[in-house]
Order: sequence, then structure tokens, then C-alpha cells
Amino acid sequence: MIRIGEAFQGRDNRFTPIRVVLASLVILEHVFVVAMGTGSQSLVSLQGWSPGYLAVNGFFILSGFLIAGSLERRRNLFRFVVARALRLWPALIVLALAAVLIIGPVATGLSPAAYWQSAQTWLFIPNIVFFADTSGGPVGVFTGNPAPGEFSASLWTLRYEVLAYAAAALLFFTRVIWKPITICLVWLGMSALAAYLALRHPEAPAVFIEGSRLAAAFLLGVLAHTLRDRIPLTLLPLAIALPLTWFLGEHPAAQIVWNLALATLILWFGLARLDRVPTGSGLPDWSYGLYIWHYPLFQLIWHWGWATSPLHLAMIGIPITAAVAALSWHFVEKPALGLSGRLFRSSHD
Repeated sequence: MIRIGEAFQGRDNRFTPIRVVLASLVILEHVFVVAMGTGSQSLVSLQGWSPGYLAVNGFFILSGFLIAGSLERRRNLFRFVVARALRLWPALIVLALAAVLIIGPVATGLSPAAYWQSAQTWLFIPNIVFFADTSGGPVGVFTGNPAPGEFSASLWTLRYEVLAYAAAALLFFTRVIWKPITICLVWLGMSALAAYLALRHPEAPAVFIEGSRLAAAFLLGVLAHTLRDRIPLTLLPLAIALPLTWFLGEHPAAQIVWNLALATLILWFGLARLDRVPTGSGLPDWSYGLYIWHYPLFQLIWHWGWATSPLHLAMIGIPITAAVAALSWHFVEKPALGLSGRLFRSSHD
């Protein structure tokens, strides 16, 4: 049976389509949040776990796997930091500027003078760019929407993504810690902490609740990469994981098993050689644009009265979001990634 390490060679994999699918699951959940309010429930539930929630975990599992590969491939902290910065920040800066200079003025309930003179308006740019407080938005926006005043409900995960990058780099460049047994112990500890906090201290600050949850998912991906030459590429773990998720239901410990199931599905489908299923490795990676742009665009569509139900919002908002994500990829993200390649190539000339 082929091992994960044997299958993970080069860029011929399905991870780009998988990222788009995960982003789409988050988008579908936010359709109902924007149309029905922040207290709305997901239309679909998997034993109490929403697909959007699990999709975010899946993002972090896949990110952990790929970031571990990036660290082992580059083995250079400066190059790693530059590559990560050029992947995250250019599109995020464009979003921050658009939020304040374009969307805010047309979506605020305040007068132009009050909007431009408010500190909240201008502080939203550094809040987005530096992964600080992304709740709310420019002053007075979307006050009449079912999710009032909320510019984006997805940007909060980016601060944990950046923290995960920093922690992975710390683990890697200390070298003493970058061993499968150590990473496994840290993953087990973080998974136990996430389950304990969710069960016993659900009122704990979000930085602990969400931080431990996403750290556990990210570390599972890192662990899979460090053990890639020992783990077979198979769906067999699902035979144990899926019945366990059904048995555990909404218990916080079920999240550990869900993560194992997600890791199995993502790595198998991403790397398995399926003759009739193309990898799609050459497809443009719109996933980041889909993830960061869908919520403000949905809010704006609802604000303008273009949609009156979740179905209308999905029919109008998803194509618009896809178009904006395509523009973001081709004119912002891809050129930034190309800059990273040219920068490091020129350093060898």
C-alpha cells in the first residue's frame, strides 16, 4: 500500500479543489447567518456539528500538512516568513481598503461627515491587516441587516492561522521539538485541552476555546506530514472514526475523531491516484478570495435589498463572490506569489 510520502510528490494533487470545497461549505453556512441573523442554525447538522465548523477545522488540518512541508522544503526562516506574508497580506490589504473606502460609505447609516471622522472607521484597516479585532466593521455599516454591524464573520480565523505559522516555525527551527513523538504529544495535549474547555469552561475567552480547537487541527496536519513515510494512504480509518462520531454525538471529544476523519478524507482524496478523477492541480486557487470576500458581499447584497431569502442570497451572492475571488487571485494573489518566486530566484543570480 502506497504511503502518504510517496503520493505527496510535487504539486500534482487535489488540494486546490479541496480548499475551494472547504471555503464553499463556510459560504453556504454564512448564507443563513446573513439572511436570518447570527443566532440562526445551520440547515445541515452532522450529529450536532455544522459542515461550516468542520470545514474550518479541515482548512487548518490541510494548512498544517502543507506548512510542515513548506518548512522542510525551504529550511530558511526568512523565506518562509516572506512566502507566508505574500500569501496572506496583499489580498487582505485590498479587502481592508475596500471595506473603509468603498463598502463603508455606501453601507453606513451615518452621514458622510460622521463616517469619515469616526475613529472606528479608520481603525478597521489596522484591525484587519494586523489580525486584531475584526468583529463589527466600519462605523454604522449594515445596521438594518439581520446580522447588524458585522462586516465579516470569517476573518477571525486568520489570526489563529498566523499564530499557527509562528508556532510551527518555532517547533521546526528548534529542531529538538520537530519530531513525530513530540508533535504527537503536543497534538494530544491540545486536543484534550480543547475538549476540556468546551465541556467544563465554555465561558472561557475565545482565544483559549478557539485557539486550542484550531491548534489541535493544525497540529494534526503537521503530525501527518512528519509521519508521511509511515502512514499508508487509505480510507480504512474512517471505518472506526465515523461510527465513533455517531456514538459521541455533540460531546466535545467527538471533535478529535472528526479531525481524524477529516484528515483521512483530505489526504486520501488529495493524493490518491484516481484514474477518472483529475487532480485539478492547474486550477486557479480562488479559495482565499472566496473565504475573505463572501461575507461582506453577502451583507452588501442584503443591505441593497437584492435578496429576500437565503435562496435568493445564495443565487445572487455566490456568483458575485466567485467573480471577486477570481479578480483577487489573478490581479492580487497570484502576482504576489510570483513576486516571492522572483525575489528568491534573483538572490541566486
